[in-house]
Amino acid sequence: MSFKTCIAQLFVLALVAGPALAGGPGVIKFDEDSVTVLEEAGVALIVVERSKGESGVVSVDYHTTTDGSATPGQDFTPVSGTLTWANLDDGSRTFTVPILDDGEAEGGETIHLMLSNATGGATIDGLRGTSTVIIAASDGGSGGAGGEDDDKPGVLKFDETSFEVLEEAGVALVTVERSMGEGGAVSVDYATADGSATEGLDYTAASGTLSWPAGDGSAKTFVVPILDDGEAEGSETIELNLSNATGGATIDELRGTSVIRILASDGGTGGDDPPGGDDPPGGDDPPGGDDPPGAKPGVVKFGSGTYQVLESAGVAVITVERSKGEDGPASVSYRTLDGSAADGADYTGVSGTLTWGDQDGSDRTFLVPILGDELEEGNESVELELFDATGAVLDGLRSTATLTIVDDDGTGCVPDDSTLCLLGGRFAVRVDWRTRRGDQGDGHPVALSDKSGLFWFLNQNNVELLIKVLDGCRNFGSYWVFFSATTDLGVDVTVTDTFTGVSRTYSNPLGQLSQPVKDTTTFALCP
Repeated sequence: MSFKTCIAQLFVLALVAGPALAGGPGVIKFDEDSVTVLEEAGVALIVVERSKGESGVVSVDYHTTTDGSATPGQDFTPVSGTLTWANLDDGSRTFTVPILDDGEAEGGETIHLMLSNATGGATIDGLRGTSTVIIAASDGGSGGAGGEDDDKPGVLKFDETSFEVLEEAGVALVTVERSMGEGGAVSVDYATADGSATEGLDYTAASGTLSWPAGDGSAKTFVVPILDDGEAEGSETIELNLSNATGGATIDELRGTSVIRILASDGGTGGDDPPGGDDPPGGDDPPGGDDPPGAKPGVVKFGSGTYQVLESAGVAVITVERSKGEDGPASVSYRTLDGSAADGADYTGVSGTLTWGDQDGSDRTFLVPILGDELEEGNESVELELFDATGAVLDGLRSTATLTIVDDDGTGCVPDDSTLCLLGGRFAVRVDWRTRRGDQGDGHPVALSDKSGLFWFLNQNNVELLIKVLDGCRNFGSYWVFFSATTDLGVDVTVTDTFTGVSRTYSNPLGQLSQPVKDTTTFALCP
């Protein structure tokens, strides 16, 4: 199942309670009549509301029952307890039900929840005094009851419109998704075809069938072997196609095809002359010289003005583009220069020439080797320069760029009473909260796994926020942050990549019910 679908099934959001009726102790109820959670999630977050009044101190008991189809001790851990509200307090309360993954393909199972023994004059809602947790199988089961699309066969598509892989990587991993339905067994055929890359020289052809059983919405993958021919030929492409969907599933019109872009790791020079050669800068034929009328040789430039790489990564990939025209051959020389980083100590200097053939507008790349050490010396920079363009014009603004080597020799995240450490200590999470009365404080973390955790604010029995950080670098080129909170307090969630120093704070205004957050772009510096 895709990352975003997993998280959507895991997060449970409270609904805004109706306006309070002055003078009454209120009605207590479950926020939802059913909650769906993946078996592998490890915990179900349950929300209980007080509505239609907030006068006086009230409480209610909760407990799991044994009359669902899930087995206590095998599929879940039974829980019970008491939730309490202060006078004039109409905030939501939460508790968690631990979910046990037994590894069996048994389909969806249910846990029944019950509220009882309301005190302080409060009453329990007649329809929402009970609720159900539906455990959606993550091990091949049918998934049981689920969303409204569960009976639809769904749409099949490539996860990305293009995939990138270094020529030296040896293999490209391609992901195919099933979305908008999981009803019935479906399948789809996949195949590669030559783009500018040649089968047998640049890659090994791959074809086959991907299959999903009923209730399975997980992503499927296949691999395409990449062949390193040692030739300086620039980036090349492989076409990907989906066909012959079965079981009533359809193929997405826009994502039924995709492309693998093989990034050159051999310098991409394409010629025998050293940088500068015997020709003066600009070559014998300046742009527009002998070209036919209307010819557009294009502009060459760095793909970005800034690049970043972790010190431990070992190599930085630099992209150079040809745009605004592809007529005739073109070339440009490149080189590295010391910024605050020193050649031979922090990186290995490189230089060379990139070439394009007639009608070739694809990107070129070159590699800068990065030399790691164990010194905490801060970030350092390498200057990049393009020069001696022939057959095309050199972009004046993007003929230089800066490569930042990010120091990752620090100690990383250190967990404490207000800091949650995730993904091996690379990411640190802190939560600050504030109330209408002016109270404020730090959230207290409860680690669930290396990828996720909970925070409580005022009472350790009342979980307020669930957060998860996923490593999407291999397939998506970034780390993903997801979280959801069941509160209308003012909340600031700060996530910091301790390797890079990149930090972002996500804020929820006081008095507004927190909305779920999905951030797949901020933390884009991967190993």
